[in-house]
Parts: sequence; C-alpha cells; structure tokens
Amino acid sequence: MSGLDRLLQFDGFPEKGSRVGLLCHHASVSQDGTHLIDHVCRRRDWTPKCIFSPEHGFTGDAAAGEPVPDGIHPSARIPVYSLYGETRSPREKWLEPLDWVVTDLKDLGVRCYTYASTLMEMMRACARAGVGVLVLDRSTPLAGIQDGPDLEDSCKSFVGQIPLPLVYGLSQGKLAAALQENVPELKHLRLRVLPDLPEAAHDWIPPSPAIVSPESACCYPITVWSEAIPGVWVDRGGEGSFQIWAMQDFPERAFEDKEMYGYRVTKQRVATPQGEWPGLHFCSLPGKKLRPVSLAHWILKTLVATLGPERLFQSEGSRPEFFDQLAGTTSWRTCLSQGADPDFLRRT
Repeated sequence: MSGLDRLLQFDGFPEKGSRVGLLCHHASVSQDGTHLIDHVCRRRDWTPKCIFSPEHGFTGDAAAGEPVPDGIHPSARIPVYSLYGETRSPREKWLEPLDWVVTDLKDLGVRCYTYASTLMEMMRACARAGVGVLVLDRSTPLAGIQDGPDLEDSCKSFVGQIPLPLVYGLSQGKLAAALQENVPELKHLRLRVLPDLPEAAHDWIPPSPAIVSPESACCYPITVWSEAIPGVWVDRGGEGSFQIWAMQDFPERAFEDKEMYGYRVTKQRVATPQGEWPGLHFCSLPGKKLRPVSLAHWILKTLVATLGPERLFQSEGSRPEFFDQLAGTTSWRTCLSQGADPDFLRRT
C-alpha cells in the first residue's frame, strides 16, 4: 500500500480545511487506479489550489530533458505549475495561498533521476515560505541499495543535488526525512511522512517514459551513462529499456557472459534503428545485493581499455561534463581514463 492508500484509510484527511498544492504526476494513484487529485476533489477534506509537476510533466509523457509548460488541470480547473520549465523551484507567489504541499512521486532512489532534486527544491521553498510538506510515500525497486560516488560540490546540478551516494536506495519519504536531518535550512520545515506498506504492491506504472518496468529501474544506473557517451543504444522506452548496452564498435571479445554485482550479464546482438549491433543485456538476480554503479564501472573500464578513453569522452557527440554531473564527481571519469578503480568500489 502506498502512502496515498494509507491516507485514504483515515476517516478524514489530516487538518481538514487546509489549502494544499499537490506535487504529483500520472503515477500518483491509489490501488484502484484513482488519481490523487480526484481523491482530493471527491472527499473535500482539503481545498486544492494548484498542482506542481516534475520532469516529464503531470501526464508523464514529455521526453527526458524536454521543458514542460504550465497548464490547467482539465477537471479540477486549477493551475498546473511546471517545475521543469522556466523554473525548477516553486515561485514564492505559488506557495503564498497554501498551508501544505502534498507530494506523491514514484521515484527510483537514484540521485541523477531528477525527482530527488524536485523534492529537495520543494522542501527548501516550503521551509522559506512556512508551508508544510506531507510526503505520501511509495517504495522503490532499489530500496536499501547504496552504490556509487558521493556528490562533490563542484558537480552539483539538477541531476545531482542531494548529499548521498549516486544510488541511495531511499523512497521519497525516507529521502525527505534524511534531507531534513542533514540539510540545515530544512531543520524547521513542517514535515510529515506517511510511509507505504510494501507487502501489498501496486501494478507498475512507469514513473517516466523510459522506466517501463521494475527491471528498467534496477538497470537504469548501469546504462544511464549512454546519455553522455555517443553511439550507445539502450533501447530507451522499448521493452528492454535501460537493460541493454549496444554499440556498433562494441568489443565483443573483451566481454563474456557472467554473473556479477547482483546481475546476469549476457552478450547479445541487438536490433537498433541503425542495424544489428553487438552489446550486453542485463537482468537482476533475485535475492542478490545489487551494485549497479559498480557494474557500470566494470563495463566502462573495459571499454576504455579496448577502445581508449577518447572514444568515450572525446569523440564527436561526447559530453564529458554531463557525465561528471550524472556521476556527481570528476574523479570517476579520471579513474576510468587512467584505468584505475574509484574509491566507491572499495567502500561498497
């Protein structure tokens, strides 16, 4: 049961009559498929004043990195303010009419997946405005997993703001509590978290267009680096989204089928829009501790050893600065270029 399902078990919503804004998206639904905004409008315990939408928009169909405009909710007839358009933080005037912001975002527990940054920006703004935050929690497939580098100040961006490892394995409710404990400006925020009960699972609703399944979520930290490296196919949005790493010049002989870091790695010929390419397929192993960023390092280190660092980080279309922002550190790319292992491998 999600935090929303648990909320609906109360006789009435907490603090009846509160004026609320809703930070949510298309996946903010109860077990019967009813959306949060419809529950709020139906029960009339709160007065909904506005909706805030994250990356991919309220309807969840905008592409990665695509700016999302403001709008009006078609049935509730309240503003939908985009937090992935002209601003990434709610404007002061949007918060002025509110007593609470109720947030319900299905997240991955990965720092570069931007819902974490959206939550942090909302908490900061609400702390300044004296508005409370109620988090309706939802579990994540990567719960309890910690892997990857910590965030360096020099690499902070919207794909890297929270002071935790790259894969931090917390739901949004647990993340909110951790942020309040560790970020001084959030100490006095009125924060309430309604935790989920993971024994009763929901059907999977993709939280963004490319996270098509729980397996896509588990493999996302292995292959998200394709966004910074040219000529890589990960079947984004397809049936095997983020479970594939294929390149036209992929060095097949340098890899072999194996089980490592909690995943099964299988060599595979992949049908891409450019033709059949060699590559790898990933699948998480039940009951195994997952270390997706450690697996990503093994793949990237092998590619550097066979193709050279220039192919990954200096060829046409490469985005080394964005790689560093995704990772939250410059040291990982430095280690890869030198054929060395980063500190996070020894830590985990």
